[in-house]
Amino acid sequence: MRVVVPVLPPFRAGHSEAASSAGAAAGARAVIGRRLAYWGLQSLTDDALLVVTELLSNAVRHGKPPWSISMLLMSQEGGRRYVRLEVADAGAGTDINLVRARWRHPSGSLLDGGRGLFIVDTLASSWGNDHSSHGHTVWAELEVKPDSPGGGPPPSD
Repeated sequence: MRVVVPVLPPFRAGHSEAASSAGAAAGARAVIGRRLAYWGLQSLTDDALLVVTELLSNAVRHGKPPWSISMLLMSQEGGRRYVRLEVADAGAGTDINLVRARWRHPSGSLLDGGRGLFIVDTLASSWGNDHSSHGHTVWAELEVKPDSPGGGPPPSD
């Protein structure tokens, strides 16, 4: 089963890029919080809001407009359920493997940036990026624990 919620349709920065992205992030967080509550997955709300904020901040800072956000509730055979957050932009993207390698290298530092993705790496069960002819999408998956509230059968939408 795959339920897709377009959290934030593609948008371009207005006169003030910072104000536009801050407003977009606030709106996205509100939609995500409401949808997770509807699905009975409130236990994922704090992590989901932090992850989507970090991904959108990176897209606005390093990518190109338009930006968009999607949230998917995924249910696979075998019972695995997770929420996937996707932030897309029209930029070329970054080499995620290089970011991860920098964390592992003894001289690597989070002082020059990368803390946001490190937070995503800590909270998400998996994350990565996909490239397309229109740009790229950075995604993160938050696992729905079977014994958590909302961890039962998926609601019909």
